[in-house]
Amino acid sequence: MHAPLRNCCCQTARLFHRRLPASQLCSRQSATDRLHAGARSHIRTLAAGQSSNMHTQSEQLLSVAPMMDWTDLHFRQLCRLLSKHTWLYTEMVVDQTLLHNPNTDRFLWFPPEQHPIVCQLGGSNPQTLAAAAKVVARYGYDEINLNCGCPSERVAGAGCFGAAMMLQPALVAQCCQAMQDAVPHIPVTVKCRLGVDETDSYEALCTFIRTVSEQSSVTHFIIHCRKCMLSGLNPAQNRTIPPLRREWAWALKRDFPHLQFSLNGVVQNCQEAAAILDHRQDGVEGGGSMHGVMIGRQAFYQTWDCLADADRSVFGARANPALNRRQVLTEYAAYGDSVLGKWFVRENGQQNPNVRTVFKPLLNMFHGERGSKRWKQVVDAKFKTASSVLGLVKDTLECFPDEVLDAPPKQHPVYEWQPQPDSIPEPPTKKQCCGDLRNSRLELLAKQLVTEQGVDDDRGVDSHEDQVLLHAEDCAVAAPVTA
Repeated sequence: MHAPLRNCCCQTARLFHRRLPASQLCSRQSATDRLHAGARSHIRTLAAGQSSNMHTQSEQLLSVAPMMDWTDLHFRQLCRLLSKHTWLYTEMVVDQTLLHNPNTDRFLWFPPEQHPIVCQLGGSNPQTLAAAAKVVARYGYDEINLNCGCPSERVAGAGCFGAAMMLQPALVAQCCQAMQDAVPHIPVTVKCRLGVDETDSYEALCTFIRTVSEQSSVTHFIIHCRKCMLSGLNPAQNRTIPPLRREWAWALKRDFPHLQFSLNGVVQNCQEAAAILDHRQDGVEGGGSMHGVMIGRQAFYQTWDCLADADRSVFGARANPALNRRQVLTEYAAYGDSVLGKWFVRENGQQNPNVRTVFKPLLNMFHGERGSKRWKQVVDAKFKTASSVLGLVKDTLECFPDEVLDAPPKQHPVYEWQPQPDSIPEPPTKKQCCGDLRNSRLELLAKQLVTEQGVDDDRGVDSHEDQVLLHAEDCAVAAPVTA
């Protein structure tokens, strides 16, 4: 479904284009052109997605969040062995990195089985982001996501991007539209927080969503359901200290039913994600359900328990691809050995990536199982001499009994998830936009003018009504109404 332009803005656009001379038209059409360009670009995106982007076969019901130093190439490969349908995100890649580093493979390459996959970009300059998006497109990513949620003060200060971008919604819209225009066949999305520092009201969040969605082709927002403090809290504290407000995501779906929202915030496993997706809001267009759920650090800390049952419980598959952990470790080891030294091998035999780097995602596969701590100790002791991932796996699995290695994914009980009604914010106070204000003033002035003597104008109009509207518009521009 195409995201509709707001009626007030469309009316303003029609009025502004009503037989105005070229000199006045040029000065007034830029904002309207941006709105229409966004709509046209979104239509191109949808059409191209149906024809050329064949990897996106499943809805983005469940995804693994982009996490610096965590969701690298190797961890994503492990996730894909556990779930064929869960969407995977890269770590944030800074636009300047792709433009000034000749070896972009280290940041963007992935094996084809990792589809569906999203590249998250960081930046605040529309031109450099558009150029970076073209680089990303060469690798065949299914979506591009703009990071508007990173709470690092270093990122916000040095590059003025991440969560700091939420303070400039118009700039976010420009960045997103620049990327969409550069790669019209790849959808562009936004991941953001609830707010930044003292700009943390629900009304401010709605302003951000409204501005970005109306001034660009973005229709999908991933909402990290906490605000962030750029001053006073570090990134780790920003994940725990600001209150979790999942209900705000439901409120956004209520107030913007034509947009898509995915919820991110302390989701424990795929069964909880399924319960969140099943929730419906009474009286909301289309049921008011979440478009998707994004799981963050739990996917790394408890990889097996978190994702192994995802295809069955979330996507409705008859069976999960991973029968047991023994199978997953064997398949992952084959992948791991195939990428050892992919980036370089020095004369002394040093490889990048090496066995330790590739093996890292496996370390939490036995979280909560008896013997997990001892297994990690044995693995660490063998890292220095290990020459292959498969060899290291075979040498250390004796730490676990067969009933652990061959156990199928746990099917945690599915429960009904309900947001706290008292925590759902009220819809923001409806404010008239520029189109509402201008049109209402024009109507008032036009009524006054038609009772007076004919309006004389030499701009080539051919009706008294046109003269009245043009004259009324001049009055509105000369004395604008302030909200």
